Amino acid sequence: MNCFICGKEKLDFEVWSNKLIICMTYDSDFQNNDIISSMSNESIICHQCIIVIQNKVKDNLDSKK
Repeated sequence: MNCFICGKEKLDFEVWSNKLIICMTYDSDFQNNDIISSMSNESIICHQCIIVIQNKVKDNLDSKK
């Protein structure tokens, strides 16, 4: 399984498997991120890339305060 963003091969436990699982975060700012919203239902994303996106979203929100 290769990550949608970094392309590195990952094991099952290292990935978020599709947009449905990501949508379960209930974080609309995260869900509206350009990368997340461009994922298909078959795309997978590794946990490391999720953390990077979460940090970018948080930084963007903090800079608007």
